[in-house]
Amino acid sequence: MKEEFLNFLNALMEAAPDVASKLMNDNIQSYIDMLSGQKSEKPILTENGIKVLRHLQSMNVPMFKAKEVAESMGVTSRGVSGTLRKLVTDGFCEKVGQDPVVYALTNKGKTFDIDKFEGENNLNESND
Repeated sequence: MKEEFLNFLNALMEAAPDVASKLMNDNIQSYIDMLSGQKSEKPILTENGIKVLRHLQSMNVPMFKAKEVAESMGVTSRGVSGTLRKLVTDGFCEKVGQDPVVYALTNKGKTFDIDKFEGENNLNESND
């Protein structure tokens, strides 16, 4: 019965991908992963990952290069490139072009609540 439900859910998401991506959030995805037996852990963001993701969310551009992000943040493009690779692995960004590599935020990256994540993980910068 669980497998039938997951197949039904996948069919709905494939039939209406725009609606599914608009309504999908981390909690729903975690529940689907749990039902399907997939490993589902909260994304682990490094300090740099938090900074870069927060900056990308504020940039409000559809696509970007590591060099552009680094220049706008005042850091090295090498550091940003590594962080972007990790954000791609964790599903917050995706590569959308090559030579040069161009990235875009995924729906997960656009909607991820960094403040909530920091609060849940006691990562607030103001630890006075």
